[in-house]
Amino acid sequence: MKTGQNRPGRKPTRESVPLTRALDRGLSILELLAKSPGSSLSDISRHLALSPSTVSRLLNTLCERGFVAQSLETKTFRMGPQAFHVGMVFARQNRLDQIASPILRTFARAIGDTISLCIRDGSDVIYIDQYEGGGTARAVIQVGSRHPLHCTAAGKVMLAWLWEERIRELLGPTELPAMTSKTIRRVDDLLQDLEVVRKNGYATDLEELEDGVCCVASPIRSSAGEIVGAVSLSTVASRLDADRIKAVGAELLRVTNEISRLIGWMPNGNDRAVPAGWDIFYD
Repeated sequence: MKTGQNRPGRKPTRESVPLTRALDRGLSILELLAKSPGSSLSDISRHLALSPSTVSRLLNTLCERGFVAQSLETKTFRMGPQAFHVGMVFARQNRLDQIASPILRTFARAIGDTISLCIRDGSDVIYIDQYEGGGTARAVIQVGSRHPLHCTAAGKVMLAWLWEERIRELLGPTELPAMTSKTIRRVDDLLQDLEVVRKNGYATDLEELEDGVCCVASPIRSSAGEIVGAVSLSTVASRLDADRIKAVGAELLRVTNEISRLIGWMPNGNDRAVPAGWDIFYD
């Protein structure tokens, strides 16, 4: 074995420590600037508990490589173009359906019901992928199909964290179209339902799109906290009583939180990402 090479259970050599520490500190600077653009050298030094001289050396390297940029006027720092390019490579290599697929396939087999991956397009929800469980009584929604937001669990999830003005704009001023006798028709009634969605963290469709079919859905969030998709469980109404709705909702939250973290979302201090922490409105 070569001299200086680290082995399991041994402390790192003196030569290896500065390199690891410098990289860790540099990444900490990038994380700070992502949250607090326009920070000064003294701001960064104070937040990271590093000496100004150490921060200055790290910033010089990051600026030279294009990961950080400095304002000539204010002398403050922000993320540089190279950080954007690296982030875009990650985005291109990690499509939502590719990341979600193995997780949802396993989940569908375990829970026994049909699981769909959904996105929003205007006032519609689109079912872009689907995984069938092993149960004998299944409800299947065709991949590629579009349905209104107001009468689907996935659609409600993607409405719930929008501003009210945006919700009304998407749904229009008139009464909502009825798909079944249980469809919510008035926007004001739907807004009340969406309050429950925000409280629980998941949405339900109790035969509101199709008679005899019920769904539960929870959101997938991006690194910015925006809802970029939803995972929906579809089953026959007889398989979804109040107790199972709560159990399924909790499982869906676990699954969508896992997918969200894989695409860059960071829960605010709570691994379960309880709905109380979801206070970001957008769009």
